Amino acid sequence: MPLPSTIQELLDTSGAAWQPVETASVPDALRGGSVRTIVLQDGFGQLQALIGADCLLDLASLNRFTGRDFMAAPDDALDRLCTARGLSALAAVPAALEMPVIVDRRLLGREDLLLESGGDGTLIRLSGPQFRRLLEATGSASADFGVAVAELAPCAGDPDQDAADFGSAVAKFTTRRIHKRLEDTLDFPPMPETARRVIQLAADPKAGVKELSRTIEIDPSLSAQIISWASSPYYAAPGKISSVQDAIHRVLGFDLVMNLALGLALGKTLRLPRDGRYGYRNYWLQAAHCAAMMEGLCKIVPPDRRPLLGHAYLAGLLHNFGFLLLAELFKPQLQTVCRYTEANPHLGHGCAERFLLGATREQMGAWLLRSWRLPEEICAAVRHQQRPDLAGEQEILATLLHVCSRLLRQQGIGSGPAERVPEATFERLGISREDAMGVSARIMRSGEALIDLARDLAA
Repeated sequence: MPLPSTIQELLDTSGAAWQPVETASVPDALRGGSVRTIVLQDGFGQLQALIGADCLLDLASLNRFTGRDFMAAPDDALDRLCTARGLSALAAVPAALEMPVIVDRRLLGREDLLLESGGDGTLIRLSGPQFRRLLEATGSASADFGVAVAELAPCAGDPDQDAADFGSAVAKFTTRRIHKRLEDTLDFPPMPETARRVIQLAADPKAGVKELSRTIEIDPSLSAQIISWASSPYYAAPGKISSVQDAIHRVLGFDLVMNLALGLALGKTLRLPRDGRYGYRNYWLQAAHCAAMMEGLCKIVPPDRRPLLGHAYLAGLLHNFGFLLLAELFKPQLQTVCRYTEANPHLGHGCAERFLLGATREQMGAWLLRSWRLPEEICAAVRHQQRPDLAGEQEILATLLHVCSRLLRQQGIGSGPAERVPEATFERLGISREDAMGVSARIMRSGEALIDLARDLAA
């Protein structure tokens, strides 16, 4: 496959011998050796940073080296630059984008590298000496700003260790005020009264629609949200939904309303700014899509493996609950966490959180949910959604959440790379990729309805 002329000229100028490689033919074990390009910017201009796909970009180190204050450029900055230069895909070849280049020194010691070429589905394989020759020809700078993901402290396998991880996280920010904030928060906030009542109902085998309706109607705003949810075009219910009982009987069902009410009540406990990429509205946009996706995926899992539908729905609503707690516990550091997440789109938010804090939002969310005595199925799924193989007896529900988040990322919802779900993961659930993609397509066709729901929930 011919390379775009810009890249071909750079390779010819440097005298580097290159070998085209089809992306699909690269084993997963070698993908960590590929080079990622990240466009950064500050008030003075843009910079092209090259880093290994298996490394986290440490903004603080890079900014110390450059003496500037870079942050991630907008998500579509690289696509727009490639288009302007006639490149049909991402181009990680130094100087191909005609801007200053800085290279993580970890790349200089590698024997073999794979660079994205700008040609559809084609990588350029270069030896280490050829790569260094290319850097010299293009005048690229180098610095130490990469942190190997493998060197980050892993999340503890035991949930009982999570509180200790939070204490270690706070130890990195040694002001007394932050220490005091953690001490206060470990006993705060209490479970909302409505949520406590709903959990009591869930444990009562005699509870029915009348009891659930009365419990929800004590909270007028929650009652309005339940009715709004059931009235959404997403469910396409005939006629007007005028009460919580209507929502239960005609649209959602007892279990779904019970778990929906619980998720909504817990979500109101901690607040974010209303708008913005990390605002409350976007939080509920993810939650609404994830809950709908979990509901759809759960229904196609074979009955002998299928978790409770209500649990799947609640896990979807609360999958990102830890971000609310992260914003509460580490408010002074939240902007830094967000900047690192944006600067490392090839990794998930967990890597930035482990690097900066030593604990992830999944740990934080599951810890608070467990302290509130939510069902262990929900706590384990939320905590282990990135590594469902660690969820033990709750592996199926955690795997469903794992698949759900990746399908949503492929649609631009949530943070992290849009990774392809391995075939073995679908096999573990007993569903086909085609069926899962069908559920995803149906959810995305209902996008406007879910966006409207998220807006109502964030009001």
